[in-house]
Amino acid sequence: MNDRIKPRSLTFCLVMAVLLLFTSVMPVTAANKDPENLGLGAPVQAGDVIICSTPIKVTYYDSYGTRITTASGTEQLEIVEQYDPETGANYKDYTVTAVTATERELKLSLTGTPPKDQPSLQHDLTEIIIKKAPDKTIYTEGESFSRSGMVVRAFYSDNRWRNITNYTVAPSGPLSIDTSYVTITFKEEDISKSVTQNITVHSKEDAENSNADSFNIYAVAAAGGSISDSGNRSVNRGGSRTYTITPHNGYRINYVEVDGNHVGAVSSYTFNNVHESHTIRAYFLSGSDENNLPKKKLSVIGSFSGVSGEGMYTPGTKVNIDAGSVPGFAFAGWIASDGITYPMPALSYVMPAYDVLLYANWVQSETPNALSQITTTNLKGPQLSGWNDIINKLATFHIEDLEQGSSPVLKATLAGPNCYIDAQTIAALNTRQGLAFEVSYGNDASFTFYSDMDNTQFTGTDLNYTCNDNTALFFHEKSLTFTQPGAINTGICINLLLPDAQTGQIAYVYLVNENGTEMMYLPAIVDNEKKISFPISLKTDLSIKY
Repeated sequence: MNDRIKPRSLTFCLVMAVLLLFTSVMPVTAANKDPENLGLGAPVQAGDVIICSTPIKVTYYDSYGTRITTASGTEQLEIVEQYDPETGANYKDYTVTAVTATERELKLSLTGTPPKDQPSLQHDLTEIIIKKAPDKTIYTEGESFSRSGMVVRAFYSDNRWRNITNYTVAPSGPLSIDTSYVTITFKEEDISKSVTQNITVHSKEDAENSNADSFNIYAVAAAGGSISDSGNRSVNRGGSRTYTITPHNGYRINYVEVDGNHVGAVSSYTFNNVHESHTIRAYFLSGSDENNLPKKKLSVIGSFSGVSGEGMYTPGTKVNIDAGSVPGFAFAGWIASDGITYPMPALSYVMPAYDVLLYANWVQSETPNALSQITTTNLKGPQLSGWNDIINKLATFHIEDLEQGSSPVLKATLAGPNCYIDAQTIAALNTRQGLAFEVSYGNDASFTFYSDMDNTQFTGTDLNYTCNDNTALFFHEKSLTFTQPGAINTGICINLLLPDAQTGQIAYVYLVNENGTEMMYLPAIVDNEKKISFPISLKTDLSIKY
């Protein structure tokens, strides 16, 4: 899917450097325009000049709402004509579609209006996909399908895409036990596209007899292979059952589906601690396994879900891991045998090229902040604690939700043993425009993600770090080392505390390679909180001298 999306080149480095040079807000004017006419819906043309004593950032969008580029200035900025290679349009006339003026900066979003006599690429609906599965995929007959948590994305012939909500779901009414999927349909003009979401529907008897001594597991294999114990099999409460998936000659395993969720091309699957009925379906492809990679063992300890994800997997397989729930206890994070930690109880785990064990940590639910390792700090009224609440807020929040005087950045403090930022969090942020999410971790650094960045390649990252402060005869030095170096797959801003610096002082940021060689990256100006901010897209060792 991502090969459909052509990332825009952003002047990210320039924007971040300019953001450090803030002063107080002055009235905004444009050439031949009254200042008050720069509100929402105001027309702006190439050649107009915006004047402001704070840093200015303008984001240009095409007529479909896709970002073209950004531009920045410190005192004045001229609106210029933009060429969009994807539509072939030259944009000279714009409409103001978002404006934010604070004591720190002025931000404008301008949406272009293409000339009427200029041809553009055909903009036809080509397909829709389910970008994020719904929160609920297991139902009792008689219930109706819930869209909650589901993200549906539409693609177009000119390489555009957008998230949609005005789709239909069939069946729309009560579900029956023979329903294994729902159909999502979206129609635009005369073109209609559909996609299916797998679900599992249990009988009312199973739901009413939740205290029964046994439950059924239904196993079925599609053409091209077999599954052990196919059909309905009874399993005692709290018991387990292992299924073996075997392809026929000339076939290989395509994927296995448990309760409507993909668990990868696994050759075996175990249901542990069974406390409800389940389904397992195996699908196959013709042709032998070209990679012929040996499978590695994933062991899951401490999961109370019927679909923990434990099994044998080929390296690179994505496995759905779920800790489940325990009455009286709260989930407090996964710890892997390779040292990596994960804060979310349910995650899509990529199988490494070695055996690995995942251990679920649980604490008594009355333990303070057991599920609240992250807490917001600048919302109006009560703050939010916990990733799920913050993710939901990121998908809906506006600057009006923040404390008076706050810039359009939702701020949070992260505690606990790790600083892992999940892709779901940034995907929620990406549904907004002109907003940001800043996570503080430890005493030295915070990390800012932006909704206006192309975050489609971001799959989650561990931002754990260590810092050291040193003072030489003529200068101070702060070093930062990431626990897990590597690509972030998006552009973020790191905000670093320099305790011995003075406001307005210049600090120099150096990149340090594995041999200890330093390379000058950029200068940054210390703000009134004794911090510097600069963009990064790669986790590498840093040295800051000032």
